[in-house]
Amino acid sequence: MRRLRPDDRRQLGPLLDRDPTLNVYLRSQLLLEIEPADWWGVFQGAHLRGVCQGGALAVPCIPDLTLVAPVARTLVHGIRPRHVVGPREQVLAMHQALAHELLALHIRDPQPVLALDRGGLVDGAHGADVRRSSDADVAALAEAAMAMHVEEVGVDPYEGDIEGWQNRMAAFVERAWSWVWMESGEVIFKTELSAWTPEVVQIQGVYTAPPHRGRGVARAGLTAVCAQLLETVPRCTLYVNEFNVPALRLYERMGFKPVGSFATVVYAPDTDGRISRS
Repeated sequence: MRRLRPDDRRQLGPLLDRDPTLNVYLRSQLLLEIEPADWWGVFQGAHLRGVCQGGALAVPCIPDLTLVAPVARTLVHGIRPRHVVGPREQVLAMHQALAHELLALHIRDPQPVLALDRGGLVDGAHGADVRRSSDADVAALAEAAMAMHVEEVGVDPYEGDIEGWQNRMAAFVERAWSWVWMESGEVIFKTELSAWTPEVVQIQGVYTAPPHRGRGVARAGLTAVCAQLLETVPRCTLYVNEFNVPALRLYERMGFKPVGSFATVVYAPDTDGRISRS
């Protein structure tokens, strides 16, 4: 068990390529040329058997669940994760190993992973006025993203720091990974990508402002975005909380099909990164 080195890329790529859909985030990170300095690998001999991106967001690709616990124990002694996201069995095994060190605020389990392949999109974009976001949209997008996160999770990872949210949204805009539908200067619909590879993109942050819900805005907006994406890549994916029945129904009507299952664990560290149980 050790941090990955640049020369490990020759094994890392084939490991992630075993499932381009479920591993799209990590594959995208490599394409963005983000060096895997905070990635930890599990080796058997010289062979890489699993990997996990460390830091505040931990994302595993550890197919052999017996290897998950050593990774979790290593992560908790560095920058302790605030979120663990990824394939369901791997995330739950990691949480089991972390439970004595970190207190979970929320466990989202399961989160169906859905895929929409080129040719499978059911039209529903009538009247959508969705466009790629620009720098001028960042402040409004940050407000919408913060409202969405608090509504869904109840935790603001930036603790109300609007500048942090703006920096995050500005990064999506800079990559051309953000779409918005504005009316009268307000965001009525937005979405971003969390990952982009030649084979698969992963959609996140699908949000409709509360006053505009129930009017078909989400379907029109997301259909327009997916139609644009599917001109470039063959598959769009996203994952959703199983209890979010309206969203599941929307995605089904659009043509998304289940291809796997994720889970997300949100932890609540105190000031030194460790949970206070007093």
